[in-house]
Amino acid sequence: MRQLIAGAFAALVLAGSASPVAGQVLGAGIGPTFSLEGGGGVDFHVLGTLRFSREEGNPVGFRVDGMIQFADPDNLFIGTANALYNFSTSSEARIRPYVIGGAGIYADGGTDFGINAGAGATFPLGVGDSPARAFAEARFHAIFAEDNTVQQLPLTVGIMFRVGD
Repeated sequence: MRQLIAGAFAALVLAGSASPVAGQVLGAGIGPTFSLEGGGGVDFHVLGTLRFSREEGNPVGFRVDGMIQFADPDNLFIGTANALYNFSTSSEARIRPYVIGGAGIYADGGTDFGINAGAGATFPLGVGDSPARAFAEARFHAIFAEDNTVQQLPLTVGIMFRVGD
């Protein structure tokens, strides 16, 4: 299963670099993941993301994420497909908020289905129409395991690059 997820993540990166289209964005992030189960706990995660183009003026976008959560005893590999809603802001606004939600596969030796929802914002890096933006987001994940539902809250900060014009 790990090879399948690693292969899917590699395909995601290759798809993003092979044929950039207008509005396509690649990104990476890191952060803590808080367990919302009784007893809590904190793990660390890395995230790779690909946002697909959207028509000018359309606030809805789509994003595919691959995440590795470094947990004890097994790492958790996560792949999600998400819809984004970008709130309207003025063209001069430096902070651009969004909400995100979707579904995915969660694998740590077994494979489970899960859903996620959250909010975030992007911030420009540089001046003018820079292709790079920093982002910060928080998402709630509910993982439907065999005998219980696991709940987590990853907080992610990272950078995104526009790869198409």
